[in-house]
Amino acid sequence: MEERSAERYRELAEAFEASCNNPDTAQAFADLADIEDGHAADFPASIGPRPETVPWGEDDPEIADPDAVHYLMWPWHAFDLALRHEQDTLALFSALADKSPFADVRAEALSLVEREKGHIVTMQTRRDALPVPPDDWEYDDDDPNWEAGD
Repeated sequence: MEERSAERYRELAEAFEASCNNPDTAQAFADLADIEDGHAADFPASIGPRPETVPWGEDDPEIADPDAVHYLMWPWHAFDLALRHEQDTLALFSALADKSPFADVRAEALSLVEREKGHIVTMQTRRDALPVPPDDWEYDDDDPNWEAGD
C-alpha cells in the first residue's frame, strides 16, 4: 500500500511539473512520494509480502483519488489530501484490529494503528506549516483555448 501510494504521488508530481505548470505542488507531491517511500521501508517485516487478496481490493486507502486533484491546487491541498488518506488507512487498520477473528492479525493491526497515528501527525504538521489557500484558489483568469465540441 505504501509503495503504491509513493508511486501515485510520484506520478502526480510529474504531471504537475510537466502538464500543470504548478512546480510548488509538484514538489509537494514529490515530497509525499519520498515520505511514503520511507513508510514502505519502515513497514514491519512480520507483515510479509502483499497477499493476492486484500480487504480494500484495488482501491488502496492511501491512493490519491483523481477526483480530488485539481491543476491549480496548492501544496497545502496535496498534504491535506495525504492526511485524509492516512486517516482512511487508520480507519481500515482500526476495523481490522477490532473485527478480525485471528488474534495475530488483531495484534499486528494494532501495531499498524499506532504507526498510522504517527503518519497522520506528520501529514498534519506538514500541511499546517504551509500557506492556506484563499477561498478562490480554483479561479483561473486564463481559461483554456478550446471551443465546445473540440
